[in-house]
Amino acid sequence: MTNTNQPQLVVRTHVGRDLLQTAQLFRTLEAAVWEYVVNGLEYVEPGVKPTVTVALDPHRRAVTISDNGRGMDQQDLQRFFTMHGENADRKIGKRGRGKFGTGKSAAFGIAKRLRVSTVKNGRRNVVELVLDAIRTSEGQEIPLSWIVRDAATDLANGTVIAIEDLLLQRLQPDPVIKYVERQLAYWRAIEPTVYVGSHLCEPWQPSIAATHEVHPSEQQASAIGDVKLTIHVAQAPLSEGLYGIAVTTAPGVLVAIESAGIEAKEFGSYLFGDVEVPALETGEEGLAAYDLSRSLKLNPSNPVASVLIGFIGSHLELVRKGLVEEQRQRRQELQFRKLEVAAASIAKLLNEDLGSVADRLADITAMRRRTGTVATAGSGGGGTDPDRWAEGDQESGLLDSAKRQPTTAATPAGREAPDLARPGHPDADGTDRVAPRGGMDDKPRPRGGLQVRYDHLGADADRSVYDETTKSILINLDHPMVVAAQGLGDVEDVAFRRLSYEISFGQYALAISQEFLKRDPDLTADDILYEVRDAMRRITRKAAHLYQAD
Repeated sequence: MTNTNQPQLVVRTHVGRDLLQTAQLFRTLEAAVWEYVVNGLEYVEPGVKPTVTVALDPHRRAVTISDNGRGMDQQDLQRFFTMHGENADRKIGKRGRGKFGTGKSAAFGIAKRLRVSTVKNGRRNVVELVLDAIRTSEGQEIPLSWIVRDAATDLANGTVIAIEDLLLQRLQPDPVIKYVERQLAYWRAIEPTVYVGSHLCEPWQPSIAATHEVHPSEQQASAIGDVKLTIHVAQAPLSEGLYGIAVTTAPGVLVAIESAGIEAKEFGSYLFGDVEVPALETGEEGLAAYDLSRSLKLNPSNPVASVLIGFIGSHLELVRKGLVEEQRQRRQELQFRKLEVAAASIAKLLNEDLGSVADRLADITAMRRRTGTVATAGSGGGGTDPDRWAEGDQESGLLDSAKRQPTTAATPAGREAPDLARPGHPDADGTDRVAPRGGMDDKPRPRGGLQVRYDHLGADADRSVYDETTKSILINLDHPMVVAAQGLGDVEDVAFRRLSYEISFGQYALAISQEFLKRDPDLTADDILYEVRDAMRRITRKAAHLYQAD
């Protein structure tokens, strides 16, 4: 017989801690800003083209995001500030991005104050939430500060989000612009207008060399639907965050960027594309296909996501192998072999210099050690030796910053290139990606040192590109200046060789400064300028004999 006098057990949550924990998913300015930009793009009245303006104010340590959306009344505001509340649009069957109800916490990943000023149907409301109120809450509801309540206004519908008392050291517009433009590629259908400061953001689209469209097999289609996968081959290698297949569940609803790890392989970073898979949203029970962290990663344990990853990965690999075969055939040409010889001589010189700065790079990494991420035996890796893992693509992990010996040390003669791959260790909850350095099964080893290659990147591309994923400097054979220097096609011509030196040295100096900045994000513009100049000073002195030989 049930004793009705016994207390009832229930599930509770501490609202303040829940909000702060969710806020940690948005630890960069671009991630937090995009959460509010996308609201302005999605929640507009029918027939209205969305316009969003992002203003960064370093002096006030604030950022504001203004939109011409449909605005919010008091009921809408309450839904907005309900943690993990059910999205109103989803409730009526409209597919959209707001699934987990976590966006309102984004501001507190980077700041201490959130103010929402919104107008809907002639009524204006302004509310504010501060970090101290969240921290001192006792677990129940957290009251908001009403600054303006239901005031009559002639202002048009729209919302202004103010994120103030920023915790970030610096406000840099470039990462925000890059992030927004990458995302806008999936909102072309609604023709949005987004400004970051005075910069009009344009949907990102690189130069395309080839396009492939494929459909799943009948068995695959039973899980993911009869979707269309579009794979583009870029003219030049793409930087991190730009390669891979954009996975959406509806127009504009980006849930993942899937590359299946091929970016670490030859030509892998040239591939990008998209696929829309509504089936990722079906079947709410069981393992989710993606999570609330906005990590843009699929969950391979989900049955639909698992099939999709295999479908994407297999076709990316087919396209990549085709590019490798084309390259292999080109290598049989006399002209190409001459180019490879020229590139190898430049690479040897650059790697000699790289050996001289390898220790400095390691020292900076050590000084930037992350709290609690120094690898120890068995830390998240099942006892795997952490020195055998490095920056890569195969596993979730953390890049630690302990001083390490390069896997291939540079000799005084410069015959070997120092390893630039940062050491790390596997960690299921890690925010980075790692891969075995080598010697473990047959998995690929992260590549070290710098390579120099000649490639056809298109006449509109820069003279050279630094491919960070493969640590390669690519000289663009299609650039008008390079074409002119090559003259009648003889790569041994003095003008062509000297231009190759100039292009490689300049790109090398920029690549070195990029490596320094990656290890120490707090470097100033003056610091970076010094590194560029210092690298040019060293390498041009070492290269004097090349010009004498001419």
